[in-house]
Amino acid sequence: MKKTARYHSDRFRLNNQLMWPILLVLFLSPFAFGSTKPAFWLLWSMLISLCGAVLFGRMVLSNARFRIAPRNLPVLFCLFALLGAYMIVQVLPLGALSPAVTSIADPSAVIAVDTISLAPHDTILALTRWASYGLLFFLVLQITSNPQRAQAFINLIYWAIVIHAVVGLLFLVQFGDTILGIPKWKYFGSALGGFINRNSFATFLAFGSVLGINLMMERMTEKPSGKGDSSVLGTYLGKGGVVTIGLGWLVLVITLVATNSRMGLFAACCGMIASVVLTLAKKTAGTNRAGVWILLLAIPVVVGLGMFGYGAIFLERLGSLEASSEVRMQLYQQVLQMIETRPLLGFGGNSFEYAYPLFHQAPVSVDLVWDKAHSTYLALWAEYGLIFGSLPLLIVGIIVFQLGVAYVKTPGQDMLIRCGLCVILIGAVHSLVDFSLEIQAVTFAFVAIVATAWARQVELMNAGERDRS
Repeated sequence: MKKTARYHSDRFRLNNQLMWPILLVLFLSPFAFGSTKPAFWLLWSMLISLCGAVLFGRMVLSNARFRIAPRNLPVLFCLFALLGAYMIVQVLPLGALSPAVTSIADPSAVIAVDTISLAPHDTILALTRWASYGLLFFLVLQITSNPQRAQAFINLIYWAIVIHAVVGLLFLVQFGDTILGIPKWKYFGSALGGFINRNSFATFLAFGSVLGINLMMERMTEKPSGKGDSSVLGTYLGKGGVVTIGLGWLVLVITLVATNSRMGLFAACCGMIASVVLTLAKKTAGTNRAGVWILLLAIPVVVGLGMFGYGAIFLERLGSLEASSEVRMQLYQQVLQMIETRPLLGFGGNSFEYAYPLFHQAPVSVDLVWDKAHSTYLALWAEYGLIFGSLPLLIVGIIVFQLGVAYVKTPGQDMLIRCGLCVILIGAVHSLVDFSLEIQAVTFAFVAIVATAWARQVELMNAGERDRS
């Protein structure tokens, strides 16, 4: 056997093995209250780092090459590293470079800080999370560089999210409205699963709803392997058929309604509808357009079904939308004041909960602890400044552009690219008014799905280059 064949075999076997610990992290992290505590940040970071060490070590021993190497994403890698480097700068003793910190309550009192970050230890934790997201993205690229493994990976993520939906619904209606058996202290009557925030759980389920509807459309349009009616029955009723996937999707959407998250449901509908529109907009042979139209009509039907069974609190919250929007706008105005104070440097990664009290005043309620900006965009700019805080947005924007170009150029439908685009849409919409992508378990799912889509566009690009050569 040739050396190159052996190297490819070693790499194939390694990536098959690597898929399972990554899936385990994606599956378990939501059960730990969404992994909102530093202990879990470090735990998952160690596990992902261990996976990375095993991958790099065994690739070196095999003298093999990565299917998708860092050289394939130079711009994304540089932007990612640039923000990480700035986090390090924020914890260095460079406080003299930053303007003095004062409080709205007492402008004459100057708070002395030795670093740019008001909470340097928390900024180090933010750097740890940022590095783990980057490594996770790279590891998933290796796993999903094989198209068959990518399909299996997305399927497993989908069913993992369905399991979380089932657990969330069961603990809402059968086990005393608790968080995995632990008494709630807020969000009574809302499905939370293993999370402590209904909006974060809703975003997580919204990702699953997009995967579900795209998997159903993929199953409808793939070529049957058998002949006659048996192949049609297999497509819809067989193992992994449309009906099986659809039952999971039904549970997901109903649980999504039961979270009582207004923006979560809206973002999910945006993602699902966009998936259908992208499919219909691309007129390719073999697309079951009638089935796709039925799925589009099924979205409001299933949402309505969820409202009928679990929508009382949701509808009540819709009635208070104007009042809550007014509170949010008042909060955003004060966060904008924070940004104006340090437009270039920011207050430090993960420092919002320490910096905002310096600007907190009426009419924003003083009875609540505002430890999040309730807008990921504003949080990034407040913590890292307008330039460095925009780097994550620029990274995602570049990925969207690349995925969009790949989707247009590919000759047929591509479920994985659609999933990536529509999951990004969900994250972008919900991040306008909430902080779901600041919750690690949600971000893990986001990174894994987007990386799978990005690996697919690299595969298509490489195939096109081979065809031209």
